Amino acid sequence: MKSRNLILLTILMAVSSTMMAQENIKKAFDALRQSRSQEETYSNHFLEKDPDTGLMEGMSDEYEFKTTYPDGKRLVTAIRQAFDKDEQAAYSVSTGSHGGAENYTSLAVGNGNKGGVAIGLMKDSKWIYACFLDPEDTLRIHRYAYALEWVEKKDGSIVGRIVKTYATTQKFRQRRSSSKWIINGHEINIPTTLNGVFNESGSETWLSRFNNLRTLFQKKSEGAAANSWATQIYKLCKEASSLDASEKKMVIQVIQKLKTQTNDEFIQQLFDVSIERLKK
Repeated sequence: MKSRNLILLTILMAVSSTMMAQENIKKAFDALRQSRSQEETYSNHFLEKDPDTGLMEGMSDEYEFKTTYPDGKRLVTAIRQAFDKDEQAAYSVSTGSHGGAENYTSLAVGNGNKGGVAIGLMKDSKWIYACFLDPEDTLRIHRYAYALEWVEKKDGSIVGRIVKTYATTQKFRQRRSSSKWIINGHEINIPTTLNGVFNESGSETWLSRFNNLRTLFQKKSEGAAANSWATQIYKLCKEASSLDASEKKMVIQVIQKLKTQTNDEFIQQLFDVSIERLKK
């Protein structure tokens, strides 16, 4: 029981770091895109959210560029150095060269069912990519991936691309049909359907959804977005039959703290009603 409570407390109270582990890479990517010494040749952006929670489920951001020496070389070098700085925080890093149709990889987007973004497909390119767990995902099943691919031409120019994607981890996609999960070093059972989708009756899944909404509300506790997160918390509390008494008590304590973070009377009332639902 003690071990179970520890797991649940970790799920609920884990607070994401405000500084992403891949902060150096993000800054280097932004520096390249904002530089006047490079030319954008192609860009593409894709975003997919859960319609019920508003949480991101999949994303890809592709940007292709052309630049010349020496400024372009410095920009590419800066990105490569950024990967080195953030490498310790990544759970996977890969490099390659001699790119082409016979030698490339693909970075998954979302649940991987819609394919991914190819890295290493440019002829004679070099590339590097790194994967980082999403610090806001307490179940540790989503990740961000960042990639740089470039080709140094004989005329002194550089053509390349930078890519960012959001998806479930490869380990999750390989094991999503299993009901055994490791969360912060502990094995728990999370009910699943045959296609690997979470059964919403599980208390761990309920708590995970609540924790995601809690995190979103803490980031923006006023306005339309906060109203949406509070409403979804209320809907969750109306369907809290999977929680036992100790779990409900823990959730009530969290909601009471959330209530103090807003001056919106309607949201405060929603939280009061949510608490009443949990006490039944």
